[in-house]
Amino acid sequence: MRTLLLVIGCFTGMLISGQPMLNHTSYPDSLLQLLQNAKNDSTKARLNYFLSDYWSYTDTARAAFYLREGKKAAKNHPYLQALFVFYEALFLHDFQLELAAKKYKEAEKLLEKLPYKEALVYRARAWRNYGTLQQQKDNEQEMIAVILDHAIPLVRKANDLEREGSYYCDVGLVYMNQLLHSKAETFFEKGISLLKKTKPRLETMIVALDNRAKNFCYMDSMQYARPLLNEMGTLLKPYPESEYNIDYTLTQSVYYRKTGNLQAALKSLQTGILLAQKLKQQRQENDLRFQLYKVYTAQGNYRLALGALQTVIKNKQSGFMEDEVMHAFEMSETYARLNDVPSAYTWLKKYSVLRDTMYMRNLKAEIAAVETKFNTAEKEKAIALLQAENKEAALKARNSRLRTSILVIICLAILIILIFVTITYKTSKTLAAQRELNYQQQLKEMEQQRQILTTEAMLEGEERERRRVARDLHDGLGGMLAGIKLKLSSHASSQRYQHRNEQPELSTIINQLDQSVTELRRIARNMMPESLIRFGLQTALKDLCESLMTSETHISFAAFDIDERMELSIQVVIYRIIQEALANAIRHSKAKNIMVQCSQNKNRFYITVEDDGIGFSNLRKDQKGIGLINIENRVKYLNGKIDVISIANEGTTLNMELHVAA
Repeated sequence: MRTLLLVIGCFTGMLISGQPMLNHTSYPDSLLQLLQNAKNDSTKARLNYFLSDYWSYTDTARAAFYLREGKKAAKNHPYLQALFVFYEALFLHDFQLELAAKKYKEAEKLLEKLPYKEALVYRARAWRNYGTLQQQKDNEQEMIAVILDHAIPLVRKANDLEREGSYYCDVGLVYMNQLLHSKAETFFEKGISLLKKTKPRLETMIVALDNRAKNFCYMDSMQYARPLLNEMGTLLKPYPESEYNIDYTLTQSVYYRKTGNLQAALKSLQTGILLAQKLKQQRQENDLRFQLYKVYTAQGNYRLALGALQTVIKNKQSGFMEDEVMHAFEMSETYARLNDVPSAYTWLKKYSVLRDTMYMRNLKAEIAAVETKFNTAEKEKAIALLQAENKEAALKARNSRLRTSILVIICLAILIILIFVTITYKTSKTLAAQRELNYQQQLKEMEQQRQILTTEAMLEGEERERRRVARDLHDGLGGMLAGIKLKLSSHASSQRYQHRNEQPELSTIINQLDQSVTELRRIARNMMPESLIRFGLQTALKDLCESLMTSETHISFAAFDIDERMELSIQVVIYRIIQEALANAIRHSKAKNIMVQCSQNKNRFYITVEDDGIGFSNLRKDQKGIGLINIENRVKYLNGKIDVISIANEGTTLNMELHVAA
């Protein structure tokens, strides 16, 4: 019996991650052999659950049969009944999302009551799988919260280092999908570090190495991706028919494409597509074909690229709107490269509609989150008020009992009554003064909190409006101007030999339209700079300084020890402060040289903006311009302080110290 349970433990380890196994052909036969030799209902129930999970990917009827058999064997055992609910959720995971999510939560509640170490692991699995369902509904932030707040603490309590490392890699994968590659690398590094402290299953390590290598490729850090690919290839060498080789060839093709070896990328993709077709893995085949489109585009073979992209769209396996938006944009670009203006314009309109739809959906989600936050704050305020009322009632009751005691003592001795009344009076006066002091302090704190919330709401609203306007300019007006340019270019090409005298004027119009598009994109980038989101604060500030330099004004920029892991909202505030300071200097100071310096020491961020302009002196509060007021508001929002030093005809220096997250 001990041998049987040890074997079951091994199978539990294989199934517990929800990943395919490197060599799984004999797996169901082994489970059936164990099931025939099982002597007790507990073992039979578990083996039936494992078989149900295995067949749920390919044969739902057989999976349902083993799930029912497992429930019969579980009988009235609370733990096995809780496991039945968990495996029922696994069975429903791919085709009844809402019911599966409900079952995962039900299983977690049942397992919470049971004092088993294994129950902690199953609870973590339930939370993690619930998070993947949220991801399928494009709610990736919920998945991250579920894993970090629920799943990881549970496996840490169970001392399961392998699963903890795997879950950190899951979070990294979500951030990689959101194009937050630096943040993703933080979680990949932590996850793989934990995995290497134990002896993880090959499947877990291969997936972690593959995703981290892919993330390095997207970051253009090829020198770090290559060793990971080599390690992954060594692990997979004994298993040439494994499904993991498909992901390996995909990442390898991205590496070759990024390093310019397009022929090697094509060869790797063709190998992966053949294996995906053989193993009937259509979703992975689709991913490979999208990379094939990328390689053909890099080669300039736009006709083959179009065919590959059309196949991807036809065989799409996921319902993520981000994928549909990306595919529509790529179709428009490909048709434009083929000079098929009508088709390019059609896909450009589709791209614009999809982007607007996605934006409205995200906006509704943000509004719902704000409403939830507001309702929570209101509930907390009501609770605090109720607690204050209870304290006041308790104080009144105590005073009442105190007065009763005084009356009794008066009846016993007049002298004692006088002394006691005097002491009580002084005590009451002190308490009243203390209560008044506390009340004034509470009012002051509430006012400060209100000012912080107001400033936060104002800044968030301003940034949201900037993003909306930038998106409208880029996707709306920018798309229209691009369409007009395509039509004019097509018209100019068709009329080349018919109206030679009109060509110079038409070329001038096209050049002016190009300049308009360039200016429009510059304005959109200033309103919400893409480099800040993609590459971080330091790169964005450097781009800002370079973009504002003119032949009359030179801007120098220096940065020291800036932590790129700061929250994006804080980076945006810092960016706006420096942007406003530079705008003021360029607009008002008549400076020839401007120096911008940023540095960070743990949770303190220092900014210096210095110019050699005309300066000013004795600036009163009522004379401050809106630019300087905006800077002061943002500095105050980050609990910072600002020092303005200006001398007439000698220049101005702004020194700022901000409080940021470490």
